[in-house]
Amino acid sequence: MKRMLHITMVLVASLLFSAPVMAQTNPTAFLKSVDKKLKPLLDDTENNKTKIIKIMNNMMDFEALGKASLGKHWADRSAEEQKDFIDTLHAVIEQNMVTRLGSSKDHVIAYQSQTIDGQTAAVVTTVSAGTGPRAETTEIEYKMQRAGKRWVVVDMVTDGVSLVSNYRSQFNKIITNDGFEALMKKMKDKLAK
Repeated sequence: MKRMLHITMVLVASLLFSAPVMAQTNPTAFLKSVDKKLKPLLDDTENNKTKIIKIMNNMMDFEALGKASLGKHWADRSAEEQKDFIDTLHAVIEQNMVTRLGSSKDHVIAYQSQTIDGQTAAVVTTVSAGTGPRAETTEIEYKMQRAGKRWVVVDMVTDGVSLVSNYRSQFNKIITNDGFEALMKKMKDKLAK
C-alpha cells in the first residue's frame, strides 16, 4: 500500500512539474511558455512594461546578440565600451519590443518546426494578423542556444531578415564612416526620444 501511494505521488509530482522542466529542455516549449506569460500582459503594455521586460530578459541573451551585432568591431572595444554597448543595445531592443508587442496582442502564433543541433536550436513560427484572405502572415525563426539548463534567443529572423545581420550592417556602416562614438550617440539619442 505504501509503495502504491509513493508511485502515485511520484506520478502526480511529475505531471505538476513537467511543464516547467519541459520548457527548460525543449526550445519550442520554452517559447510557448514565454508566449503564455506575455499574452495577458499585452492588453496594457504601459502598466505591464516591467513584467514584460523581465520576461524578455529571461528569453534573450543580449550579450550574445550584441557581440554578434557588433561583429568585427567587438574586439576593438575596451571592456567598458563593450559593456556600455551591450547595455545600450539591450535598452533599445527592450524599447522597440515593448512598443511593438502592444500592437500584436491579437496576433496568432503557430509553431511550425524545431531543429536542435547540440547546443543550438531553431524554432520556426508563423504569426498571423487578421483573418480570412486579407490576413498577413509573417515567418519568424528564433535562433537559440543553451544557457545552462535553459534555452535563450540569440537572433530572430523575420521573413528571412536576421535581426543580428541587420544590426551588424547598420552598425558597421556607422562605425566605418563616423566611428564607434557616433554609433553610441545615435543609439542613446534614440533612447532619449
